[in-house]
Amino acid sequence: MTARNEAAIIPLAEVRSPLAEHVDAFCRSLQANGRSKNTVSAYRRDLLLVARTLESQRPAVVLADVTPGLLDAALAEPAILNTRTGERSPASLHRLKAAVKMFFAWAAENGLAAENPARGIRLKRLPRKPPVFLTLSEKRALLKELKGRTSARDRRDRVMIEVLLGTGIRLGELVGLDVDDVDLDAKHLRVRAKGGCVQVKFIKSDLRSLLRGYLNDRRREAPMGCQALFLSNRAARISDRQVAHRLGHWLRKAGIAKPLSPHGLRHTFATHLYEATSDLLVVQRALGHRDISTTEIYTHLVDGRLEEALERL
Repeated sequence: MTARNEAAIIPLAEVRSPLAEHVDAFCRSLQANGRSKNTVSAYRRDLLLVARTLESQRPAVVLADVTPGLLDAALAEPAILNTRTGERSPASLHRLKAAVKMFFAWAAENGLAAENPARGIRLKRLPRKPPVFLTLSEKRALLKELKGRTSARDRRDRVMIEVLLGTGIRLGELVGLDVDDVDLDAKHLRVRAKGGCVQVKFIKSDLRSLLRGYLNDRRREAPMGCQALFLSNRAARISDRQVAHRLGHWLRKAGIAKPLSPHGLRHTFATHLYEATSDLLVVQRALGHRDISTTEIYTHLVDGRLEEALERL
């Protein structure tokens, strides 16, 4: 091999700009304070985009150089306002600006910048979109389609979907479950929720029976030493994307055309729980929401159904 060819296969170390280094440090502080992996990843992506935009306006810029005017000019650039497919959505732009405000506040608090150039950025409250969820008849159709399936993959899918529908846990919490997180005698499921805190979810009797049979099968089929509760076809911990793919498969089999993500099963759980109890505090506790205002969306959903029923009288 020639020296030229040998050099061509040696990866060059990535040169990090001062702003990018500070973004990395900020994201490490978010992780240390319990922010979720997905949140940290999104903030890092947004902040690196802002950093590159600032650097395109003023090469070799450092934190001390960023003024409110320079930051406002960067946030008005097409690179910020647009994506590859078109105009950036209001929700995406809101998240980016929120990340910018948090980053520069952190920089000022830690003495990395003399002032906070993002102090004047105003965040408009976004209108809440009503969540997509399954009606009671759609939920029954989905579960009916899953019952009686005999293959290991189909049985796994049924348990995953029934856990989501029966506990309201998030997708990331589902894929992070280990076998030891299931305590059938105590009737609870231990999940690692947002911020790294551990929450205990009640498991109702029919779900306990389903999990007991699944665990017996899993002990015979799973590789030695694997702790994950739900495994992929390759006997590794199942991924978020694989769960979403399998849910889509079963929705189509059940004849349900609405675009429902695994998070839609959490919305389904919450909506039906509020319909059954009319108690928002119960729903808040079941979902693990810190602020009840986050839970209030489900009262609007039920009120909307009441309005539709009254219109039909």
